[in-house]
Amino acid sequence: MDVVFGYTIGNDISERSWQKSDKTMWRSKNTDTFKPMGPWIETDVDLEGMTTTVRLNGQEQICFQTNDMITGIVPYLVHMTKYLTLYPGDVIWMGTEGESPNLQDGDVVEVELSGIGTLRNPVIRLEDAS
Repeated sequence: MDVVFGYTIGNDISERSWQKSDKTMWRSKNTDTFKPMGPWIETDVDLEGMTTTVRLNGQEQICFQTNDMITGIVPYLVHMTKYLTLYPGDVIWMGTEGESPNLQDGDVVEVELSGIGTLRNPVIRLEDAS
């Protein structure tokens, strides 16, 4: 397998009412501002030692060993590359474990990966986003 450039944090935002009403999930998961990433790319991580924690307004919602998702990172990449080609600069989103909280205007979401840092995002409802 080719070398992975590095790891960062992604906050995978979904608009649940759009998810229910649309036949596909392109709008509910890919609208502008729905995929914040950062705070940087870390090139040296210990996948077995990493923990992912998701907080909503300072309260822990989800916490799990990062590499213990339904499919570990390396097996996930191996399986993906059976069907598609990955190129330098491609970003892979792995998802999360557990049930993600419903977000409201004014909430603050923090996604922390030990060994990388914390991505902190305010939730701001756009008036014309219906």
